Amino acid sequence: MVAIETFITTTSTYATELNDGWTMVGNKGGFMAQHEHTIVITDGNPIILTEMNGIWD
Repeated sequence: MVAIETFITTTSTYATELNDGWTMVGNKGGFMAQHEHTIVITDGNPIILTEMNGIWD
């Protein structure tokens, strides 16, 4: 299984984790969001477990 975690920002180019171990902030401010896909690697087609999360609707 593989988790691909992308960080999408409006102005920043680098993300830093704060001391709480959870909060991420951008180096140039703006808004930031994280999106993750969890994928099962198989001998055939991959299984995207997060495919039905509605992000592509």
